[in-house]
Amino acid sequence: MFVYQYLVNCNAIQPSLQFPLSFVYEDSIAKDDISRTVKEVVEGVNILKYVDFSHRNSYGYDGMKMLECVLLAFALKGYASVRELEDLCKYDIRFQFIMNGLTPSHMAFHRFIHDDLLMPVEDLFVEFNKYFESHDDIDTDVLYIDGTKFEANANKMTFVWMKATRKFREKRWKKIMKRIISFNIYCKNESIPVQLSVLKEFSFEYICEITKTIEKIMNQKNIELKSGKGQRKHPLQRFKEEFEEDAEKILKYAVYYTIADGRNSFSKTDHDATFMHMKYDYYNHTNVFKPGYNVQMGSSEGYIRHIYVSSDANDVNTYIPFMEGYHMAYGKYPCKTPADAGYGSFENYSYCKEHEIDLYMKYSTLRKQQEELNDKNRFKSYRMQPDENGQILCPEGKEFTLEKETIDTAGQYRKKLKHYRNEHCADCPFRSKCTKSKQGRTLTINEELIEYQNEVLTNLFSDEGKELMKQRSIQAEGIFGQIKQDNNYARLCRRGNPGVKLELLLVSMGHNLRRYHTRKKQNEHKLMA
Repeated sequence: MFVYQYLVNCNAIQPSLQFPLSFVYEDSIAKDDISRTVKEVVEGVNILKYVDFSHRNSYGYDGMKMLECVLLAFALKGYASVRELEDLCKYDIRFQFIMNGLTPSHMAFHRFIHDDLLMPVEDLFVEFNKYFESHDDIDTDVLYIDGTKFEANANKMTFVWMKATRKFREKRWKKIMKRIISFNIYCKNESIPVQLSVLKEFSFEYICEITKTIEKIMNQKNIELKSGKGQRKHPLQRFKEEFEEDAEKILKYAVYYTIADGRNSFSKTDHDATFMHMKYDYYNHTNVFKPGYNVQMGSSEGYIRHIYVSSDANDVNTYIPFMEGYHMAYGKYPCKTPADAGYGSFENYSYCKEHEIDLYMKYSTLRKQQEELNDKNRFKSYRMQPDENGQILCPEGKEFTLEKETIDTAGQYRKKLKHYRNEHCADCPFRSKCTKSKQGRTLTINEELIEYQNEVLTNLFSDEGKELMKQRSIQAEGIFGQIKQDNNYARLCRRGNPGVKLELLLVSMGHNLRRYHTRKKQNEHKLMA
């Protein structure tokens, strides 16, 4: 009894010495080691403004030191699991230097990351960037933007396609309607006073009421439920089981629609992941579908300034929410945002004009417009643009006639569209190559978009524009190369949008610490020289 009472009241206490052991490792760590840079940055940022360590148990580890260990591991490895963090604290002298010889377990690191860093990690990321900005020469007026797809931590063969779900749902609806009609005929023949309504749209609740009604009839007639081989089921039992199957399917489809939330697909393992085109490698070009996330990153001088995690496979729809998040974090917009053709659209150009951002984003037909005129591209719509007098000529030299003007209000910005038609197509020898319409070739022109595209061309082919696009290829795409190829980090480890964002922010903070450490050493060498 005494032993049992003792075991119940005992508490697990982390043993530690009463004096710090940092001086033991002090002389073993080089003065220019990255571990000292991590301690400098963490101690230079007001961490306690965003993270409250007061709730930690008395036998827990120091939160600041745990954060330094996590960031140092991400700076060294690109990504570090909690198991690797545990081993590093046991065998790496730099981590022993930070932890004063203590060795937290992998569960201690898991609780720290999940409980203490999940919510404030985005604020810490911004504060770290402000620290780098104040201690390094960073041109924040230019933000290089690029996107990449990270494979989600989802199992194979877990995809759900909403197009197929809609098709199966419609088939199930037809089966339910036929089954209700058959049940009504059976009730009429058996003189059962029940008549079910045939609805245009079914619901889970309605099918459940039907099963309850059938169960009530079976109880009144004392019909026993039968199962197993050689047992003949009563027709009412068959109806009941079939309607129960219908209810199960309807509920499943309703859950799928809720999870998808407008997307065309998702994974059963990671509901926030969407199936996107990805490659196994850069040689066989398989272009298979994999569950993943579209990650946008903006960088300045090699530092990752902002990230945006999206389920949208297209980059064009991510630009505006990405920039809104950047403005919310730093309170300002960059002056220039060089990006590839995936971001060029009327909506994004209008957004840039509204917030005084210079247009340095390519558009999809830019490269095609630079090609020489030939028989393949001479009939394309981007080759038929208004001239200085506002006239549009087809390849045969015939003028288009303005039919009507409309305003498209579907997007965030209103589009003024002009609709043209060529009335000279009937006798044209190139009609088969140009159009299949019997009424003649039509064009829809957005003059405001053409002005934006002309401004993009002027900016991109200037000396400054050429240098910016060159640096975009080096910096934005170079960061993805370092993260995915050099650090072998192409597949996410956490699931769900919050976990994925936490993981990518930690990876970005490790990258920025590594970048700051390199720049600091370069500046010190310049001063010594």
